[in-house]
This record gives sequence, structure tokens and C-alpha cells, in this order.
Amino acid sequence: MAETPTPGPERPDAPTGRPLPQHVTMPLLTLLTRESMDEGYQAVAERKRRHSRESGVKVPPPSRQSKVVTAVAVAVFGVLVAVAAMQTSRNADVEALGRASLAERIQQEQASVRALKDQAGQLLDANARSEADLRELRAREEQLTARVSRLGARTGYLAVRGPGLRVTVDDAPNPSPSQIVQDDDLLVLVDGLWAAGAEAIAINGQRLTALSSIQNSGSAIHVNVRPLNPPYVVEAIGDPDRMPAQLLASANGSLFYSVARSLGFALDVQDDDNLELPAARVRPMRSATQGSSNDVDDRKESE
Repeated sequence: MAETPTPGPERPDAPTGRPLPQHVTMPLLTLLTRESMDEGYQAVAERKRRHSRESGVKVPPPSRQSKVVTAVAVAVFGVLVAVAAMQTSRNADVEALGRASLAERIQQEQASVRALKDQAGQLLDANARSEADLRELRAREEQLTARVSRLGARTGYLAVRGPGLRVTVDDAPNPSPSQIVQDDDLLVLVDGLWAAGAEAIAINGQRLTALSSIQNSGSAIHVNVRPLNPPYVVEAIGDPDRMPAQLLASANGSLFYSVARSLGFALDVQDDDNLELPAARVRPMRSATQGSSNDVDDRKESE
């Protein structure tokens, strides 16, 4: 038979002076454990008594050993319940700490994302400014490239192509010393072509520049310090429809034609729609220095 629960301690401060019930004075876990065990053992004892009455066999009262085993079992069950409660409380603390840590990590990552978005916006602004600067530099580069091309074509340091005249001059057949083409003859012809509107001139593939020289050295004519042999092919890029008439109308052009006829030079003038003149060899400057931005070339270009 189960043990009768021991009454709890009396509370002298109870309003009626009577002892308080066990569910008030006893810990809840102990009360639940004891009541559940007592009710179980009472049910088992009641089944044994009914079985004894029905069978006529007297059930012996529980021994001291069985009481000790019952008390130990109750104590072990209480310890297990207490351990389970402590483990549940500890897990709850760990879960709460994990949730707090996760919330803090989320806040940190959100702040990091905001910082990255701000940085991305700054980079986009910087990229837009860089692209604007790049477009401006490219436009400036195109302007400078066009200017270099114009100056290179004018000065002779850039290869050019275009329509113009090809004038071939050679010594007279069986010439006397006076019937040989001289440097002065070529100089007069070149000056006449410049006056007729030529934009670029070359003699036997030697491009003429502001530093070019045409002079006799012995029996040969040197252009750009290079000896040339007759016939002398003078190519001039310009308007082929106007240059022949303007060459005859110029003073140097008419003088050249007069000398060529009087000395019997072999002369041939032809139009060519696709003349190709090479670039002149760049000669180093020994005494000249860079001029100001308002030099003669700039004034010619503006005209």
C-alpha cells in the first residue's frame, strides 16, 4: 500500500490558524512527482486487494525493502525531472543567446550592405566623371590629330595623296653644256608650281619642305642632299584643272617654259588623279627652338 502523504508544515500566519494545503506549501515538481507516484501505487494496491478478495488469497503488506525501492525510484525520477528541467532552461538560454547573436550579425551585415551601396554610388559617379573627361580628351585628341595632319602635309613631313600634275624634265638630246638641266631650272619650276596652287611637291621621290635644298654638286643635282639623275619627275598635288593655266600665268612658270623651249629640254606635263608623295626625312634642329602658340603656322592654318 502506498504511503500516506505527510502533511505540510503549518503556517502560523494563516488567517484561520489551520494548516495550508500541500499544493501551497510544497514545491510543484515534488508535489507532481509524489502525487503521480502515490496515485499509481494506490491503483496497483487496489487491484491487488480486489484480486485477493476474488481469489481468497491474502496479500501480504509491503515489506521494508519494497518501500526502500519505491523511495529510491521516486528519488531517481525526481532527479531525472530536475535534470530535464535544468537542461531545458539551459537550452533556452543558449537559443536566446544564439538569436541575439544572429540578430546582431544581421544588423552588421545590413550596415555592411548599406556601406557597399554608398561606395558603389560613389564609384558610379566617379566613373561618369571619368567618362566625361575621356570624351573631352578624345575630342581634343581628334582636333590635335587633324591639326598635326594638316601641318604635316603642309610642311612635307607627312605622306600625302591626291590629284595634281606630273612634270617630267630632261636634258636636250645630244646636249651641249648649256642644254643640261640645272638646279636653277628646277627651282624656277618649283616656285611656279607653288604659285599655281600646289599643296605638296616632290622631285624624284624627294619631298620638298621648308628646309629642302636644290643645288648642283658637280654634274648632279642634289635635292635634300640626295643626288638625282635625269629625267627629273616633279610631282605636285593640287587642282589639276587650274594648275596648268595658273603655272603659265605665273612669272616663274612662264620663265621656265621659255627656258625649256629655248634650250630644247624634253618636257612632258600630265594630269594624274592619284599622286602619292612620300614624307620627308625629319632633320634635327640645331639652332631653332620651339616658338610661341601664335607662330606663323598657326596664322596660316587659321587663314
